[in-house]
Amino acid sequence: MMSPDPDSVEQWLLRFVQPDAPRGERARLASVQLLVRLDDPQDRVRAVHVVGTAGKGTVARLVAASLRAAGGSVGLHQSPHVHDIRERFMVADELPSWEEVVAAIEEIRPHADVLASTGEPPTFFALTTAIALVMARRAGTDWLVVEAGIGGRVDATNVFGRDDVVTAVTAIGLDHTDVLGPTVATIATEKTAVFAGRTTAVLGPQPSSEAVDVARATAAEHGVRLVEVAATNDWRHDAEATAAAVLAELDPSAPDPVFGSQPGRYEQENLSEIRPSRWIFDGAHNPMKLTALVGPLRSEPGPRLGIVSVGEGKDLGGCATAIAPALDAVIVVPFGPSPGSFRPRSHPTSVMVDAFRAAGVADVIDATDADAAVAIATARSEMSTVAVTGSFLHLNDVRRALRRREITVQGT
Repeated sequence: MMSPDPDSVEQWLLRFVQPDAPRGERARLASVQLLVRLDDPQDRVRAVHVVGTAGKGTVARLVAASLRAAGGSVGLHQSPHVHDIRERFMVADELPSWEEVVAAIEEIRPHADVLASTGEPPTFFALTTAIALVMARRAGTDWLVVEAGIGGRVDATNVFGRDDVVTAVTAIGLDHTDVLGPTVATIATEKTAVFAGRTTAVLGPQPSSEAVDVARATAAEHGVRLVEVAATNDWRHDAEATAAAVLAELDPSAPDPVFGSQPGRYEQENLSEIRPSRWIFDGAHNPMKLTALVGPLRSEPGPRLGIVSVGEGKDLGGCATAIAPALDAVIVVPFGPSPGSFRPRSHPTSVMVDAFRAAGVADVIDATDADAAVAIATARSEMSTVAVTGSFLHLNDVRRALRRREITVQGT
């Protein structure tokens, strides 16, 4: 049996990370085949399926928290994780034990191995989805809340067979255009395709009328009742309103959802011994998400400094232009895979420097790594707030560097 520790779990999952991983329908079918072999844990209880470009994770967490507050138990699947891979498979308010995770993996492992032997192994994402669903079944949860990956129609989470699944659609915009299509309309078509075979969907506030038109047309095509949520002009309140509309379909007795601290989503830290003392960690990683971040950041004390990294496949110019109005200075920092890993990497720092200067930020500094970025930031005592953003993939590097800096300061 696998040892119940993070290294063992990570090493097993990394076996299924492929440099040319299947995408689209082939990847979804691999997920379907795995779940069929596991007796379809996704169809055990009523579920919420959250799709969209921005705000999926926030809405999923808000729905799960309110259902738990109403006395229900909830299996929650989210991605990506920020601090700990167990964030992807929650069955309570706190992280599950490694023993619980390994017990689910041991149930899944023989089936994953069989599929791998046929040349069609499940993807890393399909496996983490399966772990979440099996853990929820093992825990006997009352509900499932499942956040989709990048798409909808061919996403590894589009596997439900029940018609009473409530679909929540958060804001749709341009991202992953290489997979989902070049326009908001094509992306909305991919994401709302999950309406098929269901009866109810909640459409959260949309920045584009194109997405609304597609959602309405898709709902009409599949006979789905579409509940539309009015915009509030603050992404956090939009998420609360969307979650409230979902809860009205599931359990009207559930308390109103309230935005709180979430890993990598406007996560806030106030430090007593370091200047700048106010730090915000947010994994916004496309122009639409970064634009939504500008309003909340502008309400933070200034001057404001960004520690920013943008993934290689992202619209760097659009990201820089989106977040620049909230920042008085920027430190760009790289991220990338360790040797032998297939993780994504950032744009080169020199290119990011040029992008932020072109976006109107005059004070842009190139840092070699997270430790250098934190050292530079903590030498800028005139700054009041630091925003670490642009990607989920450098948040932990910066946080660990900040912890090391705190220890150094406390020891002097």
